[in-house]
Amino acid sequence: MKILIVEDEFIIAQMLQEILCELGYSDSQRCRKVGEAKFLIKSGNFDMAILDINLSGGYEGIELGQLCSRERIPYFYLTSYSDRNTVHRAKSGKPGNYVVKPFSPQDIMVAVELTLMHAQPETATKGETAKHKFGLTEREAEILELMLKRLSNNEIAEQLFISINTVKSHMRGIYNKTGTSTKKELALFLDLNKD
Repeated sequence: MKILIVEDEFIIAQMLQEILCELGYSDSQRCRKVGEAKFLIKSGNFDMAILDINLSGGYEGIELGQLCSRERIPYFYLTSYSDRNTVHRAKSGKPGNYVVKPFSPQDIMVAVELTLMHAQPETATKGETAKHKFGLTEREAEILELMLKRLSNNEIAEQLFISINTVKSHMRGIYNKTGTSTKKELALFLDLNKD
């Protein structure tokens, strides 16, 4: 799982990266600037984001949260602000959590777990639905469910005790049956065709 950390304070970003590593999330990337964060979010290379709200003296983090929502990347806020107005504005993008600085490693662990948990319920039955609607095999539906839970091809292979090439082969079958060509496109397609 790859996590994007958008935080303009170097020490806090570094501390977050160390905490994530201790929690088993060793693949993370830090960034400080809004423009770079937008580019990275749109790249589709991240499974989750941790966003500071105030990056340049404004509420840029909230805008980034809304972008994460549009890009279907679960995220939570990490901020010094706990006033009613900021919290109200932050809710607009439906973050997975809201952590107020200063924070503990336990706070981050809980926020990560809850954010990931909230991102999964809506995808939990999409594999079964797609199986019937698009003629997926049992294995394709199983792989689709894991892919929608943001597992990488390697993680799917390990969990199902199959080779990475078998996962890729099944993914090609899923793409062909749904008329999509990327994981992001597939998730959007399934969301639009859930009824």
